[in-house]
Amino acid sequence: MGIDYEKDGHIAKVALGLQETKNALGPDELLQLNEIWSECQEDDFIRVAVLYSSLDNVFCSGLNLKTALPIWSGMRPQETDAEQWFLDDYKSVGKATLKYKELDKPVIVAVNGLCVTIGFEMVMGCELRIASETATFQMIETKLGIMPMMRANVFLRSQIGTARAMEILLTGNAVKATTLFEWGFLNRIVAKAKVMDEAMSLAESIAVNGPKSIQGMVRCAREIQGKSLKEALEIEHEIGKPIFMSEDVHEGINAFREKRIANFK
Repeated sequence: MGIDYEKDGHIAKVALGLQETKNALGPDELLQLNEIWSECQEDDFIRVAVLYSSLDNVFCSGLNLKTALPIWSGMRPQETDAEQWFLDDYKSVGKATLKYKELDKPVIVAVNGLCVTIGFEMVMGCELRIASETATFQMIETKLGIMPMMRANVFLRSQIGTARAMEILLTGNAVKATTLFEWGFLNRIVAKAKVMDEAMSLAESIAVNGPKSIQGMVRCAREIQGKSLKEALEIEHEIGKPIFMSEDVHEGINAFREKRIANFK
């Protein structure tokens, strides 16, 4: 088992299934994720992606302590092409973990158990987040004497507030899904057995909508980060105006008038 990628209609399903390492990610897996997200972006038929774990009680246990961390920390030299890529191309590694998200399609994450460090940071990069009632999240870098480098320092405080984010980062303590839901980080928490059903239901409700509209809003949300109000409004207009002139709009309006489901191409 490894990382499984399949298409279910307009939905891309990306499953972490690394039983031996409990979904700890090393250079090989991150390179594969980078390629998967690129394929999702290039495939016009895909409108939304669902990221999940096929393991029972863990979403991601962080970076692989035997491969990734020793290379980054200089404890041993790189030995494979994937390890060389991991060491040299930090931006592509960031794309793999959704730190540098270039995918103009929403990613829904379904978290069914333990979610640690880089796994937690990947969740931060997803537009919509579903978790089981028993899921736990943790940034343990400070306990290892290192610092998170895949967006947590930059984005977590804007998602849950500075004080809460700093407590998670500085203590390295675990936080429950119920707490993160109360803080507005998660969209929903459901029973463990229903996590994937909920994520797929949400994906299906998105996938029937106009693909250009979906992509425009995802791109807009990404590009307005850190911008002034004036700049953000200009970006919104720049992205949105061409969509109004697209065939999607003609089909959407006609379907609404005719009281039928739109057939977007």
